[in-house]
Amino acid sequence: MKKSKPSSNAVRSKKKAVVGPGAKHKIQVNQDEITRSAAFRNAASDAESYAKDPKRLRKLFEDAIGKINHLPRGPFAETWPYLMAMIRLIRAYHKGEYRDISARNLHAVITALIYFVSPFDVIPDAVPVFGHIDDALVVRLALKSVGADLDTFMAWETSRV
Repeated sequence: MKKSKPSSNAVRSKKKAVVGPGAKHKIQVNQDEITRSAAFRNAASDAESYAKDPKRLRKLFEDAIGKINHLPRGPFAETWPYLMAMIRLIRAYHKGEYRDISARNLHAVITALIYFVSPFDVIPDAVPVFGHIDDALVVRLALKSVGADLDTFMAWETSRV
């Protein structure tokens, strides 16, 4: 039986199986599992209200800053600088200093950060070694759609120095 190729829109992006020191199980997380989860759907539905509410937006970037100080960077690898840029972008947006981003892309960044700060998602943050894999995947997914905006934001930051 021949396998048909999925269309480019239906391609599933799987995260590599990860095994930690002394771990007995492999954890594999795929994009669809996360984007269909209640945690992700809730984050996405809350993003617009966060964008309109300065108090919630401020709390979001404060929670994100608090979390990054106690977070293993390993799962984030090359996306770490962009995660940091997402947090700074939200802070600059909150302060009214930076608005050169579409509502859709702003909501994507906010969704990623809401998911990131939530301790209860597809893989709860309390799970040793594996708890941040899904957070890193959500940051990577957001980066695919808003990477150019983050690059523009970082260039704007640099120009202000």
